[in-house]
Amino acid sequence: MNLHVCNDEYGLYPFEIAQRIYTSPYADNNLMVNLTNASKIRHDKITYIPVSSSAFKRYINTLSSLDKIIFHPYNLHGHQFLEYVLKRFPDVKVYWVCWSYELYKLPRFAGRMYEPYSASFLKSSITIQSKFRNFLKKVYYGFVYGLGLQKNYFKSLEPSFARINYFCCWLPSDYAFFLSLSPKKDIVHLPFSYFSLTKIMPDLHSYTVSGNEVMIGHSALPDGNHYEIIRKLSAIDKRFPIFLPLVYGNVLYSKKIKEIARAHFDTVYVQEEKLDKEAYYQRLTKVGWVIINSKVQQGLGNILAIIWMGAKLFLDENSGTYIDFKKWNIIVFSVQHDLTKEQLSTRLTAEQIEHNRRILYEKVNEEKVSEYWEPLLN
Repeated sequence: MNLHVCNDEYGLYPFEIAQRIYTSPYADNNLMVNLTNASKIRHDKITYIPVSSSAFKRYINTLSSLDKIIFHPYNLHGHQFLEYVLKRFPDVKVYWVCWSYELYKLPRFAGRMYEPYSASFLKSSITIQSKFRNFLKKVYYGFVYGLGLQKNYFKSLEPSFARINYFCCWLPSDYAFFLSLSPKKDIVHLPFSYFSLTKIMPDLHSYTVSGNEVMIGHSALPDGNHYEIIRKLSAIDKRFPIFLPLVYGNVLYSKKIKEIARAHFDTVYVQEEKLDKEAYYQRLTKVGWVIINSKVQQGLGNILAIIWMGAKLFLDENSGTYIDFKKWNIIVFSVQHDLTKEQLSTRLTAEQIEHNRRILYEKVNEEKVSEYWEPLLN
């Protein structure tokens, strides 16, 4: 028996994962849990478990056998759950499907994700009340951990990486970064993608970019580092028509970025309401250039759609996405060196667009994605 473990309060990704599992030929050999009772989107095949030692033990004791446990992804609560699983099933094979955030947002790396404006914003947005609460938490947990009343899962999280048998991710750079953290170096890499291109964009040939807007970022999260891009673009030409997708993220950060963009450019379009897939891709056809200034792999579904539609994409050249795309010969551009008047006034040629599409299709067509799923389901 295989057990898939999620920890997602919204519930959209667990729902999509469950759809893939329970429409596969291996449906009867797979169980799925979500480590929360608060999921907004639910699936009738998923068991929802609150995060507590007693709840974890109760569920695990209902299992008669377990061959594989697959974490989507492996994080603090997953680590806690695995501790109890290993007591009952010490020989279980452990799979980690990487979402990237759980690696790059480990406390010792989180600061690397932010350029000066976002770092300053996050620091200034912490209220006195929050600082006081954090102080009390630190004192409390220092006390209970010190007396051995509760296990410090934060401290044991990274050492627990040694218990992973298979690390599943699409970008080889994520695997390389994971290995640099893991005390065990012989963990097997399984290439993996949740969705095929046709799942991300059901009608692949209906949408092609033809507009003249420059899209900055894909959300209202501070790790999008919008401010530095706004300053850099406005120094080139204040007449660039700017598109800011700010549907989800930090509300205060969104407000600040809107104000800054409108102070620097003559024309700024802001998207703050969620659109369905068809409407969103139709909106993207008004774009010609896209700048994603994230330091790590982020917004990959968005990025694949943007490349397929033919936009000229600029990425941080130190991000795994940029590094791996370049190795794969996908035509993308550097935020650090290619944001010039010339590059922002020329589009990809039809040949370049087709070249990118061929590479993407080879890597994430439906047949290939089914191959990626096979070892997690059989």
